[in-house]
Amino acid sequence: MTWQAVQDIVLERIQTGIWNEGELIPTECELAAELGCARATVNRAMQALAETGVVERRRKVGTRVTAHPRVQLVRTLLRRELEAAGHQYGYRLLAAEEAVPPAEVAQAMLLRKGETLLMSRAVYFADNIPHCCEIRWTNTFAAPGLSPAILEGLSACEWLLGNVPLNRASMSIGVSTADGPFIAPALNLPQNDPVLELERLEWLNNMPVSLSRRYFPRDHRFAGQM
Repeated sequence: MTWQAVQDIVLERIQTGIWNEGELIPTECELAAELGCARATVNRAMQALAETGVVERRRKVGTRVTAHPRVQLVRTLLRRELEAAGHQYGYRLLAAEEAVPPAEVAQAMLLRKGETLLMSRAVYFADNIPHCCEIRWTNTFAAPGLSPAILEGLSACEWLLGNVPLNRASMSIGVSTADGPFIAPALNLPQNDPVLELERLEWLNNMPVSLSRRYFPRDHRFAGQM
C-alpha cells in the first residue's frame, strides 16, 4: 500500500465523521497494523496531511484531527473592488466542465486517483477592458449545486461566498507568462508576456473546496489597508 492510499483512507474517515475534529486518531503503529503496511508509509501520509493543516502532530501526545473555527472567511470580491474604484464590473465565462486536474492541482486538493473537479475559465473586466482572467478548480462534493449553467451568469467566487461557509485559505503571488491558448487571448496580451499570478486555495474545515489562479497584466498593482 502506498502513502497516498493511506492518506485517502485517513481523509475519508475524517470527512465522513468517523474521526471528528479535535479527536486523537490511532497511532502510526496501530494504523500500520490495521492497513497492513509499514509504519514509515503511515508516517509519510500523516506528514503530508499535517503540512496541509488537516491534522496536528505533537510528540508524546499523538495525532489529532485539526479543529477549524466555524466562521465565514472574509473575502474581497472583484466586483466590489472594481466598483469601489469607480469601474464598471464585467464577467464572462469561457469554459466550464468536469475534468481530471493536473497533478499539482490534484495533490493540493487532496484528490484520489482519477477524481475530477469542476474546471472553469473566466475573464473579469473593468470598463469593458480585461482586468484579469481566472482558471478555477472546484470540488463539487464540497460545493453541491455548483454547475456550469450557474457559472454562465455568476462567478464561482460569488457563488461560493453565498453557498459555502469557507473558513480558511492560503494564498501565493508569483510571476508567470501569458503562454498557451488561454491567458494571452483572454487578456489581449502577446504570447509569453509576463503576468502576475495570484493562487488561492480555500477550505471548508478539513476539505479543500476550490483552487483558483488569477492572472493580471504585468502593470497591475495590488493595494490594501492594514
